[in-house]
Amino acid sequence: MVGGLNSRTRPYYHRMCKKVSSKNIESLPDELLFDILLRLSVEDLYERARLVCRRWSHIIHSDAFVNTHLHHSTFGLVISEIYGWRNRNLIYVSVTKPGRIEISELICKFRTAWSSCNGLVLELKSSLNILNPATKQTFLLPPFPYECKFGFTGSSGIAYSAASMKYKVVQPHLLRGGSQRMRLGILTVGVDNSWRHVEVEHLPHNVRQLCYHTPLITEGFIHWAAERDNEKVLTMNVETEIITETNPPLPEAYLSTSTHKYYLSTGWYLTLLVRREDLMWEVWEMKSAESGEWRKQRHFQFACEHPEFIWPFGWVKYPEVLACHTGRARTLILYNLHKHEIDSTKELPSLTDDYKAVPHRNTLVWLSP
Repeated sequence: MVGGLNSRTRPYYHRMCKKVSSKNIESLPDELLFDILLRLSVEDLYERARLVCRRWSHIIHSDAFVNTHLHHSTFGLVISEIYGWRNRNLIYVSVTKPGRIEISELICKFRTAWSSCNGLVLELKSSLNILNPATKQTFLLPPFPYECKFGFTGSSGIAYSAASMKYKVVQPHLLRGGSQRMRLGILTVGVDNSWRHVEVEHLPHNVRQLCYHTPLITEGFIHWAAERDNEKVLTMNVETEIITETNPPLPEAYLSTSTHKYYLSTGWYLTLLVRREDLMWEVWEMKSAESGEWRKQRHFQFACEHPEFIWPFGWVKYPEVLACHTGRARTLILYNLHKHEIDSTKELPSLTDDYKAVPHRNTLVWLSP
């Protein structure tokens, strides 16, 4: 306290207080202002902070700030209806700075998040588009070739190649007419004016069919896998566009029993959840997408009523919080694997029982037209 200072130090203290109080945020160097703005949410940055002055706007829109904000952001989970009949505010489950789970709605309305990468969501209107829900900016993609049957929209995906610093969109499809020949349509965003095609006919028929399943996006890779009948995982390297198939490392005994498998992306890695007959769950992680190696991470058992009716469909805070739903009850359950208890539940506001969840980060990333 000032009253506790002696006569010599009191005048100096008052001079320093007056000097500090005369300072304002505009006197801060760009590096310090950069760090302060970095702590704000993407909504605060885009809706308010960038409008304060030209200096703030210049910092927030700089490539350095956008990239740094992206790498500081954590993966949440966007939950949407698979066959949404109207535009809705999609549910977003995320982790706040103190480590608290937050369930909110994205401010941008659209039907279904088919895939997400670095905060960019792949959606379908009259054609495939890329949307940033935080900034409400939309990037229109070239129309799909007429001679191709569009295929299942849910099998399309967007991923990022760090080597070339380009985004690519992949859409499996069949040729029109009597041929059932399957190909992958590939588009390098901002580079290609039309879709290119990669043949997958060299793959066995049962492996090719994996392309019709929902893609799982990880760092630099797109994966397709089936939860039940097929033991293969199909992986595409986004940079090289090379497609490989791998086998998950399940013990032979699992393959002859009614084991339930759920492939989930953490955003960084591909994971496999296995529910055994004794209702014990195992978590496997793909150690390397290049080699297809897997490793067992942990096992756990749900501490809740009727665990046999629980369907995992996404990680919120890997490997701590697992998001699940209860089917017809339309209830979202956030289960904490560390505490072995339910963190929270929420009723899903939908008229259907079909949901999908994709890892998503709220960021300022944008694509130049």
